[in-house]
Amino acid sequence: MMHYEIHISRQHLIRLKKHAETNLPREAVALLFGVIFEYIVRVNRVELMKNESKTDRTAFSVNPETEYQLLIEADEQGESLVGIYHSHPAPPVPSETDLRNMRLNPVIWFISSKLTGDWVTKAYMLIGENVNEIPIKSLNSSVSDS
Repeated sequence: MMHYEIHISRQHLIRLKKHAETNLPREAVALLFGVIFEYIVRVNRVELMKNESKTDRTAFSVNPETEYQLLIEADEQGESLVGIYHSHPAPPVPSETDLRNMRLNPVIWFISSKLTGDWVTKAYMLIGENVNEIPIKSLNSSVSDS
């Protein structure tokens, strides 16, 4: 069985949590770019995105033109979209909407929640029809401070 592991800098995790905090009560969203090698997912760059959802506070969407441009830039740098981050008003587990979107976007889904007072971030990947929690290894050094 495949055992993925995520390597992300502590600085990137702090930026994501600050982004989630400043977007309360709406869901925050970010795109994570990097490389995957032998089941190690290395997050090199975090792009904080504006939540374009007009429906309610418990949904998110990004500008497709902005996302497309970021995908082109990543490809030019030898990177790919490795993760989608968003915050939840509920526990940090995939919702039914997340599960539908995970089928469309087969990357790692990072979900943060602040139910206990502190932000908790978990990561998930849909492998077949199974949702697997992926361990996050926080690294001290940052590859880039994007």
